[in-house]
Amino acid sequence: MISNQFKDRFTFLLKPIGEKLGERGVSPNHLTIAGMVLSIVAGSLVALNAQRWAALLVIIGGLCDSLDGTVARETDKVTPFGAFLDSTLDRYSDLALYLGIIVLAYLKRDTVLLLWTALAIIGAIMVSYTRARAECLIDKCQVGIMERPERVILLLIGLIFHWLKGAMILTAILANVTAIHRINHTYNELKTKKGNPT
Repeated sequence: MISNQFKDRFTFLLKPIGEKLGERGVSPNHLTIAGMVLSIVAGSLVALNAQRWAALLVIIGGLCDSLDGTVARETDKVTPFGAFLDSTLDRYSDLALYLGIIVLAYLKRDTVLLLWTALAIIGAIMVSYTRARAECLIDKCQVGIMERPERVILLLIGLIFHWLKGAMILTAILANVTAIHRINHTYNELKTKKGNPT
């Protein structure tokens, strides 16, 4: 996963922007929603094969998604619902982008791209689900190499360099490996704590 050190540095760079947006009355939820809307438009552009324009909107949407937490902290508006909304709309954003790729694959009659994108969707959902479900049972389940930032970066590489098929193949494999890793991690954690996880 992207290192915490990198995340801390990135957050530090965004802090002045977050402060300015907070002063102007921009709420964290506005940014969260804006990020999702941009992802939906980006997904539509992917379906139209305007891949580099889609990449630009994914980058801007990602910036909104990063800024919402910064604004929340700077304006003292960190709330459980805000965190829930952010996580939920992230799923919609991801699925909008993958849906755009599926439409593109269908229009181009590219069965291979379509199937690998479907597997990537399954992996992306299961990475999120296994963590959410595991953390009802154990303290943390952040293991694995393919969380959302890594998936978005790989997608951007695919869009910018017209390498969507390769990006989807890697995403599908690594995301599902991450989900399996989290299942195994949860099993081992429960076994350590209780002696019999089943």
